[in-house]
Amino acid sequence: MQRWIGRGTVDDQMLLAWPPRSPDASPCDFFLWSYVKDHVYIPPIPAIISELKVRIRTAIETITADMLQRVWYELDYRVDVCRITKIAHIEHL
Repeated sequence: MQRWIGRGTVDDQMLLAWPPRSPDASPCDFFLWSYVKDHVYIPPIPAIISELKVRIRTAIETITADMLQRVWYELDYRVDVCRITKIAHIEHL
């Protein structure tokens, strides 16, 4: 089966459209990338790639087991909401 999940452009063949704020987003989508960006892009912004890589590694190293546990609880909650609402439109999830 051909499947493409993502946001397309006018030149892309859309096989399966994916909503931009899907409630079944992975923990990386709703936690990791936001957390890392919040800790990396603090002025002054790194001018060279090696400095940026150091900031990214440092941000990831600050993630604790407790934080990850809370992320999984949040994901579990989102799955429950989707199940209960039969995947209806969900405000402010």
